Amino acid sequence: MVNQIDKDNIFEDFSFSEEGSSYAFVKKEIHSNDKFNTDIFSVYGSDGTLLAAFDSKEAAIAAIMQSGLRYISLH
Repeated sequence: MVNQIDKDNIFEDFSFSEEGSSYAFVKKEIHSNDKFNTDIFSVYGSDGTLLAAFDSKEAAIAAIMQSGLRYISLH
């Protein structure tokens, strides 16, 4: 199971220091085109910087872990 942080207490447990910059989260975004909709799962760093985008949440989480970042869930 992946470590999760309570979003109500995020500022107590999570800082934007060098240690905090090793965290990343996934955000589901819906992109619409003329004839179809597609879901994109964007990976953001702890400072809100867009790092990458994937076609599945699982691929996004795997990329976070493979890159040495720590996945956090903000739901």
